[in-house]
Amino acid sequence: MKRLLFALACSAWASLGYAQSPEFIETGIDSELYMSDAVYYPADGARAVVWVPGFIFNKESWASMARALQERNVASLAISGKVERNVRQAIRELVQRGYQDIILVGASSGAAAVLNTMEQVTAIDVVSGVVMLSPVRGNPMDDQTVRKLIIVSQDERAFDTVAAIYAGSMEPRELLTIPGAAHAQFLFFGPNSAEVTNAIIDFIVE
Repeated sequence: MKRLLFALACSAWASLGYAQSPEFIETGIDSELYMSDAVYYPADGARAVVWVPGFIFNKESWASMARALQERNVASLAISGKVERNVRQAIRELVQRGYQDIILVGASSGAAAVLNTMEQVTAIDVVSGVVMLSPVRGNPMDDQTVRKLIIVSQDERAFDTVAAIYAGSMEPRELLTIPGAAHAQFLFFGPNSAEVTNAIIDFIVE
């Protein structure tokens, strides 16, 4: 049934005029909480993005961002898993598809998974940048020369944790502080949604 629904979604996608339909990737279930299936959004460019959601979100939560990047010739792999092994698996999947320039985007616990992944040398050979929305834990990237964009709301509970991760990370780095208390992907539902969306897309296509 799931594959049938996805096929129907792909047909609808094609009818809207998009050149390349997304591809569902069945990767199994890591636990009752962490679904590790994924959706691949192909594109003709050399760059690809791994999207890692926060705790209550899944791969579908990144669909609009992935579609926007397709229009800019950037491929995406949106996953539902939120731990390091899911991110590493996503990187391997993209490498097998020929991508050698990969950007990791994570939110909340997904951003923490990105930080954990970047501590593993074998994972970062093809990673050129990371975007993290309010990582709830993790060590600063103090030995990684990849580009970094960290986004946080100035009044959210995780602000001090995020600020410490940013302060301890090496250049190049950028901190985008948003008014209010929205955490991670909830920023996309608030008044600053356009600013956050544009900052992420600009960082990726730079």
